[in-house]
Amino acid sequence: MSNHSGSYMLNAVLELLEQEQVFAMLGKEETVHLIQKIIGLSFEYDCNPGEILENIGERFGICYCCAKAAPELKDGLCEKCYF
Repeated sequence: MSNHSGSYMLNAVLELLEQEQVFAMLGKEETVHLIQKIIGLSFEYDCNPGEILENIGERFGICYCCAKAAPELKDGLCEKCYF
């Protein structure tokens, strides 16, 4: 079973960090790296990367399935995960 509330809480934290322009200060590469680290930690708590990245993954170019950076996403998925 997935920890949905934990996933959505992390999504809200990412949204808050974006609103407060923390990611603008970090820059794109460091932002992607930080989000990937957060997703990595979330697996220990049975969270769902799709829920964590909902409405934010595409803005930062991170696939919600594999959590890898991708130059282009289709419906939130990189080319490898989409097909």
